[in-house]
Amino acid sequence: MRLKPVLGLMVIAAAWLVAAPPQAFAGRQVSAALEPKTDKLQDEKQRRFFTDLNVITHEGEELRFYSDLLKDKLVVISFFYTNCPTPQPALVTSFKLQKRLRDRLGRDILILSIGVDPEKDTLEVVREYAKKFNPQKGWLFLTGSEKNMGVINRKLGNTNNLPEGHLRLFLLGNLKTGHWMKMVETAQDIALAMGLDSLESED
Repeated sequence: MRLKPVLGLMVIAAAWLVAAPPQAFAGRQVSAALEPKTDKLQDEKQRRFFTDLNVITHEGEELRFYSDLLKDKLVVISFFYTNCPTPQPALVTSFKLQKRLRDRLGRDILILSIGVDPEKDTLEVVREYAKKFNPQKGWLFLTGSEKNMGVINRKLGNTNNLPEGHLRLFLLGNLKTGHWMKMVETAQDIALAMGLDSLESED
């Protein structure tokens, strides 16, 4: 009898657990960048599209966006704004998801929360903000220069840096296959885990 709520959730999730269309990302190169290939050419296309611009984690580590964070990983991406006037369910769900993933998080799966307004979301501000959610290894809050974060946000389809207007979606990707899914930010952690399992099964 306990299966009924889970099955209901799966039906709801299925409405949003779809391959991300080109509109989910900015730029005309997206279809080529996300084409499911595994050779070096595909790797280079993804690096060019997503960029290898430097970002800074809430822990103060400077990393390359594609090479250090995306390459060969399963990722869950969402966006945050430290001064957002309304609650951000994506962060609450990410907190629950990290518990569900356990030791998989930080090994082959990363949760990336991307800052929308780096002018206000400095490293110091983001570090304090992240503490509210107790991120474990594998969940990173990202900020950086205005230029770099602006480019990365646009590449991921987040073109509005206003707190009321940032992209309210989860983007789930398998960078080995180039396949992506998108889910509404109100999706539950179990639905995200199911999406990751589906993406991982394509390897």
